[in-house]
Amino acid sequence: MNESNLFTYKPPKEWRTGLNVRTIYPPIPRNTDGINFDIYDFDMLFDDKPTNDLIRTGKTIGCFYIESPGMRSLLKRLDVHTFELLTAASSIIRPGVAESGMMQEFIVRHKDPSRRKYLIAEMENLLAETYGIMIYQEDVIKVAHLIAGLSLEEADLLRRAMSGKMRSHSAMEKIKDKFFISCKRKGYDDYQTKELWRQIESFAGYSFCKAHSASFALLSYQVAFLKAHYPAEFLAAVLSNGGGFYSPAVYVWEAVRCGVKVKLPSINHSMYEYTGSEKEIRIGLMAIKNLSYNTIHKIVEERKRHGEYKSLADFLVRTKTGFEESSLLIKCGAMGCLKKTRPALLRLLDIYINKRKLLQESYNDLFVTESFALENEIDTQQNFSLEEICRQEYEAFGYMITRHPLHFYKNFIDDKSITKAAQMPQKKGKYVKMIGWYMTSKRIKTRSGEIMKFLSLEDLTGTFEAVIFPKVYMQYAELTSSMGPYVAEGIIDENDHANLIVKKLSILSSQMVKSEMLKDGVENTYFGDVEKISEEEFRIAEVIDQERLRIAYLG
Repeated sequence: MNESNLFTYKPPKEWRTGLNVRTIYPPIPRNTDGINFDIYDFDMLFDDKPTNDLIRTGKTIGCFYIESPGMRSLLKRLDVHTFELLTAASSIIRPGVAESGMMQEFIVRHKDPSRRKYLIAEMENLLAETYGIMIYQEDVIKVAHLIAGLSLEEADLLRRAMSGKMRSHSAMEKIKDKFFISCKRKGYDDYQTKELWRQIESFAGYSFCKAHSASFALLSYQVAFLKAHYPAEFLAAVLSNGGGFYSPAVYVWEAVRCGVKVKLPSINHSMYEYTGSEKEIRIGLMAIKNLSYNTIHKIVEERKRHGEYKSLADFLVRTKTGFEESSLLIKCGAMGCLKKTRPALLRLLDIYINKRKLLQESYNDLFVTESFALENEIDTQQNFSLEEICRQEYEAFGYMITRHPLHFYKNFIDDKSITKAAQMPQKKGKYVKMIGWYMTSKRIKTRSGEIMKFLSLEDLTGTFEAVIFPKVYMQYAELTSSMGPYVAEGIIDENDHANLIVKKLSILSSQMVKSEMLKDGVENTYFGDVEKISEEEFRIAEVIDQERLRIAYLG
């Protein structure tokens, strides 16, 4: 087929009839019942104030591509509130631009128009939108062709040599000589030529074409809209999908910061996945470690067919769930809907499985829903301690729900000498002390080859970044491999109030708060030693009379 026929060629009729495009998922329906917005109405998205406010303030945890600490910091520093600016931000965060120093230069020029300068005057016509900085592959092609004087073929060869899986150092070296000769022929001095090449070469790490950045920015806007208007539904979906940049614990407490109530899983209300609706998230049964998919499926399907479970015996008979998995469900709070304490349910479980052999095929009890004498005798209103409840939740999900881990350090975090994350904007440039729980971390090598680390931390009011430069990192490196809680002292960055430049770092030991732990029950009503309570002790406590009990505890 010759070139002249390219624009007139039509495929055979049988190719053009019917839908021949193979798709994995059907197209997402628009404006369906119950949904009063069109996620593809981009004009609406770009003009939506709550969405733009969410992006410009960096409250984008959970949002595609713009949730990392570095990206959230960049959004705030650039005050990103337009699609065009988000497209640029999506590209300048890439290693090629960032490592060349041009990301910082872009930020400076964005904030201060007087700093917008052009290495070669003609570049203003090409790069005015990006303040004279090459941030897209198209920019490199334009500069290489129109400024340096390479042919379009050579400029595209340069693009291919420096991008994606086709990166080639040898190809870059071959074209470098042509680039310098061409620049000299156009009359540029050595500084201009070398700096122009340095900026282009920096893209050899990674680079985006503008269409790629724009596609990312579109999707980022869509999910930011969902988070701004439907935080419960959105974060439930993020958790169900396995999260993104962070662990599930971060998304759970991000939901709490968004005003969403997170509820424990429930055999009567949970589905397999997390579900969100009207400022509430119900944890899905999928979150419970060591609970099999078959068991979860059985619990949900049996409930759909025959209604909610009325008692533990009812649950066991209908689902045939074994001792270990039933015990998991009790300990993590998934049977709280049965209106009995966790210790009481564990005792009943032991009776049903080991004494009455409830799950045996030959078992037949017409009065299974009635309360027996033995069951009444072992019933107790005494619950596990708050500490134990949270520990069991952590073992089950990998995070706590009843309380944030920092709750157990309340006397420390409420000290007047401690600055909260929410107070950081008012303390730019000041030396402060902060306490934070681990979210994620990133260790990098500086240009000089030294190692430094970024610790992403959270307290009960928000999140912040502990920036540990090489000299300080050498002192405290071994401390940065735990969940914390960290006590970080340093200076709040004047350019980004969410950054704490660390000078001192320590970890609050659990021994330091041992005397802060609580008695049985879930309310902070008593301070004293942590009591390790066994099932045997519950039994003894119930048969001993009150006077002997008083003497045993008080002497």
